[in-house]
Amino acid sequence: MLFGDRTKYLTLVLGLAFATMLINQQASIFLGLLIRSTGILQNISQPDLWVTDPSTRFIVEYRALADRKLDRVRSVPGVAWAEPLFTNLGIVELNSGRFQRVQIIGLPRSSLIGRPPEMTKGHIDDLRAPDAVVVEESSREKLDGAKIGEVLKLNDARAIVVGYCRAKKGFDSNAVIYTTYDNALKFTPTGSKAISYVLVKLQDPSRLEEVRASINAIDGAAAFTRGEFALRTIDYILKDTGIGINFGITIVLGFFVGLLLSAAIFYQFTIENLRNFAVLKAMGTHTRTLASMVIAQALIVGVIGFGIGIGIAAVFTLMLRNANAELDTLLPWQLVAGSFVAIILCIVLASLLSLWRVVRVPPGVVFSS
Repeated sequence: MLFGDRTKYLTLVLGLAFATMLINQQASIFLGLLIRSTGILQNISQPDLWVTDPSTRFIVEYRALADRKLDRVRSVPGVAWAEPLFTNLGIVELNSGRFQRVQIIGLPRSSLIGRPPEMTKGHIDDLRAPDAVVVEESSREKLDGAKIGEVLKLNDARAIVVGYCRAKKGFDSNAVIYTTYDNALKFTPTGSKAISYVLVKLQDPSRLEEVRASINAIDGAAAFTRGEFALRTIDYILKDTGIGINFGITIVLGFFVGLLLSAAIFYQFTIENLRNFAVLKAMGTHTRTLASMVIAQALIVGVIGFGIGIGIAAVFTLMLRNANAELDTLLPWQLVAGSFVAIILCIVLASLLSLWRVVRVPPGVVFSS
């Protein structure tokens, strides 16, 4: 009965495949955006704690710290080192007459803590040269293919490209430029408060809570681990923007599309085969067996549809990842497992109405005209 009507069978499978693809594709993009929203947290793993203003909720929106806060953090017992990190936006004037907004990341000249994860050309030590900047690889196109040795006009100041690196971008996908902390202050003049974050390494990681409490006791300072700061940022994105609601609506819509489409087709399929079920019932087939037949057919269709849909979603994810696209995607096994449960639940719910008709069908239907 399941494979006899190829049209309805294929419609069922393709409908569930579409629902699976829609759920996983939108959810993977949503997860990718959440990870991307954590900005430079994706690239910097050396420090144990990030010190910032207690009111900071989003990695991109911060209240700058004064230099004296850095000195006080360094004086906390248990701190191995504490280094300033600068991040701000600037404007690069291009030879074509266009301009490009860039994210400037300033690293301490002595240690270069916060350096990009990978240098693709040039050496990170070249960053210590006057006016030197390192351009993130995927940002080169936005900067008219900036070449090593080229002079950029950054906020009306002179910046020399000394290398390329590879690093994760932030939520707003601005071009990324690395330089030293001193150069960053020259490119982006600030007031008395210039430090975006203080990166802290502990002498003994087991004393993290003790050191954190001492830092938090400093007026206008709060310390977070990398994971806590990332969750704080994600919480801001979910609660203070419409991104979570928009993607949530699309994901739920995908589930109900699969549910309604499969319910309608599966019910029609069952009604057309009601005589066959009646024959089996007249021959003495137990109701439980008939119900098992309906559930088995539903599960077979669900598994096949899910397999096709998740395959399409996986190919979509790999294509974007290999193309280094601006749109990040993430397809963890937890999402795959959750969507599988959702699709199976969808097809089981869709089969309940059909199951009710099969259970109640009288054997005498086979003898009716």
